[in-house]
Amino acid sequence: MIVFVVREKVNSDAFIRFGYANYRDLCGHLHGELPESISIIRDGGHKPRLDVDGVHFNLSHSGDLVLVAFSHTEIGVDIEKIRPVNREKFTFIDAEDDEEFFEKWTERESYLKLTGEGITSFKKPVPEDAHFEHFDMWDYHACICAPPQNIRCFEISAEAVKDFE
Repeated sequence: MIVFVVREKVNSDAFIRFGYANYRDLCGHLHGELPESISIIRDGGHKPRLDVDGVHFNLSHSGDLVLVAFSHTEIGVDIEKIRPVNREKFTFIDAEDDEEFFEKWTERESYLKLTGEGITSFKKPVPEDAHFEHFDMWDYHACICAPPQNIRCFEISAEAVKDFE
């Protein structure tokens, strides 16, 4: 799995194209021949996908941080800025402090993004066998839901994404 993070707002589609191009360069040998260009397919009500078999992605943004991840398996990602939250409004998330709250929040969101279920299922319990990888990045918490695999993470500049607009 390859994860790219940029610390300012960027065009989401350009960031996905940037991520795919670099995923292709870094991991293409694992998949055989991958096409140079891709299309992002958005079928109403379904999780966005690429028109390439065997390459999956997911995108999340919060504040000025944007994260996109690519994998050979289905994947869900979420990132949230850690901030004060009225946890009484979210009694279905049992957390002692704001950091733990956002750890559990990002688990739920990344799981729903993995399955494509959507926000209407947010209060449902997350299956115990779901696999999560957690990352603290500056004052943000990120979570990836996917089968266990090696993860490589790269911080990139917004300038690098502009070539893909």
